[in-house]
Amino acid sequence: MTDLAFHALAAKVRASNRAADLAFVICNETHALAHYRQAALVGYFGARRTRLVGHSGLADVEADSPYALWLAELADHLRPRLDALPAAARVLSLAPSMLPPALAASWADWLPDHVWMLPLTGPDGHTRAVLLLARELPWPSEFGAEAPEYLLLQAAATYGHAWWALTGRRRSIGTLWQGLWSKRALRWSLLVLPLALLAPVREYALVQAEVISLRSQVIASPRDGVIRRITVQPNTPVEADQVIAELDDTTLFNRLAVAQAALASARLELHQASQRAIESQSAKAELNLAEGKLREREVDVASLQREVAQLSIKAPAKGVFVYSDPDDWAGRPVQTGERVGLLADPASLGVQAWAPVSEAVNLAPGAPMTLFLRVAPLDPVSARLDYAGYQAVEAPNGVASYQLRGHIDEKAPIARIGLRGTARVSGDWTVLGYLMFRRPFAAMREWCGC
Repeated sequence: MTDLAFHALAAKVRASNRAADLAFVICNETHALAHYRQAALVGYFGARRTRLVGHSGLADVEADSPYALWLAELADHLRPRLDALPAAARVLSLAPSMLPPALAASWADWLPDHVWMLPLTGPDGHTRAVLLLARELPWPSEFGAEAPEYLLLQAAATYGHAWWALTGRRRSIGTLWQGLWSKRALRWSLLVLPLALLAPVREYALVQAEVISLRSQVIASPRDGVIRRITVQPNTPVEADQVIAELDDTTLFNRLAVAQAALASARLELHQASQRAIESQSAKAELNLAEGKLREREVDVASLQREVAQLSIKAPAKGVFVYSDPDDWAGRPVQTGERVGLLADPASLGVQAWAPVSEAVNLAPGAPMTLFLRVAPLDPVSARLDYAGYQAVEAPNGVASYQLRGHIDEKAPIARIGLRGTARVSGDWTVLGYLMFRRPFAAMREWCGC
């Protein structure tokens, strides 16, 4: 009956595909081989990482409870003694006298009088975990081939192999290297790797880019005022001399009306002075004064009429008027020369990019550029670098960069003003090894100065 229980237990161990499932089987199903009051499984996971991973009667354990921490400290203290156990009977009969006073003081709080510790070792011979079985009755001092305790030791060996397989097989560096070197493919790889590092490749940099118009004009406010409305929608084609924005005209029209009334009065006064000059010689002086006042009023009216004409902002040429939301401009005060929008020629497209200072591999005019738009990453657009700024400026992402401008080689149907993406700026030919280690070399030189 005991042999059948052992085989059934071994089958459950083989069916466990997780360390947590295996720990549950070890702590709860081992009772079929030997009777105990409580069982605990403590795993070794490297230096200072010993912790409780399983306990009888519990599906989940709390590794930070006082009981779990005490068991982990106990297992750490006894690990050298567990490793020194003979291979014939790897079991340690534990007693409080084997522990330091700090650990022995808490024995009565957590464990009964009689405890066995069974180390679980893998094929490499290292202890990966320890199983604690505790009960009130004494454990036997000798093991016979027919005793149930003998099957308990056999089960511990099975547990150790299964635990080693599920928690990760760790091999030494030398053993791992020998296993890898024995593979013919790796030997060929190590021979081919130096040659691969000498493969010729083209140096490149990936930078942020945007499609722009190479022929564009800034539309600025001709005078101080307040934007009443913008008459065209954003990114709308406009014709030459078409009104695209209007400034508020309330105050200016009032001033023009007053000036025109003053001009009419000056004309009337000039007519009256002319009549008086015919009848009286002394009235000729008043005639000259009335003529000067009339010319002054005419200049005032002409000046105000020119200002009224500037209330309508017109497109200087045909193109696409690019600006932000119209609601953002309605009622907004502007100053003379302040930018309102951009009049762009959609037939002449180019690329504007920002190359970080650390990525400026090739800024010579004519350098090949490939634009990968976010809306069409599978349809690259070919371009050529025309201009690279000498002074670093702040890019839209906040990084100090050089501003680049280039032209698109051929008209791409997917390209449109305002589209963004990533531009690949190709540089000179080099070897793969330099391309891979360029950044580490640069960082090392900045750090050590050699």
